[in-house]
Amino acid sequence: MTFWTVNADPNQAQTYGLTALPEACVGPSDRQFFMGGVALAATIETFERAFEKPLLWTTIQFLSHGMRGDDIQIELEAVGGGRSIQQAAARISTVDRVLQTAMAALGARSHPFQADFVKCPDALAPLDCPEKPMDAFAQAGNLLDQFERRVAYQDDATGTEYLWLRPKFECEISASLLALMADFFLGAHSQTQGGTSLDNTFRVQAIKPTEWVLNAVQLSSISNGVVHGTVHQFSESGNLLAIGSQTGLLPRAK
Repeated sequence: MTFWTVNADPNQAQTYGLTALPEACVGPSDRQFFMGGVALAATIETFERAFEKPLLWTTIQFLSHGMRGDDIQIELEAVGGGRSIQQAAARISTVDRVLQTAMAALGARSHPFQADFVKCPDALAPLDCPEKPMDAFAQAGNLLDQFERRVAYQDDATGTEYLWLRPKFECEISASLLALMADFFLGAHSQTQGGTSLDNTFRVQAIKPTEWVLNAVQLSSISNGVVHGTVHQFSESGNLLAIGSQTGLLPRAK
């Protein structure tokens, strides 16, 4: 069980719920909010459990923040698909407002050809890299305290960061865990840290066991207070695991 594990609602079909635990939240000590990456992880788990297929692709739009201790509800709807692929939608909400909406495709199609065209960057081993400093959203026991983060490379001039991540809790590699770690995207640049994600699109290439995951972030642009970029995730052995992309708002200028 993880801090994003969902429970089926016995009274409503295709409806699941969870509570925003401290480990799922970030932010100032007096305003801890439910991180969008955890909402995405919970939604992926819900899709995979409900339709009994592995995630292929999902996109989520962040509309509002749930707060620490909130009861979160995830409602699913099958919207299409065929023999191989199931397409579905999700609505994530609290009692008084919608927090996120998501779409997904699940399943696979058997085919003999496979290739990874994006290669893992040449990065130092995780334990040879310095730890990433905690930012303003970090508090003891909250989400940022649940992961060990080590910086293999970071360059503001090129918008590049290679970040090793390892959960401090016991958890197998899954689409949910990878999607959550991909949501550390906004920490890649000094100007984007403390910003707010508008969305997260996440694609699964392969789920392979690995102790550490390398987030290779490449920002595309920063303009008009908005950042766009992509993250490729690799195992310690260099296998491409997943691809994420986001748009985020920079923190308000002081």
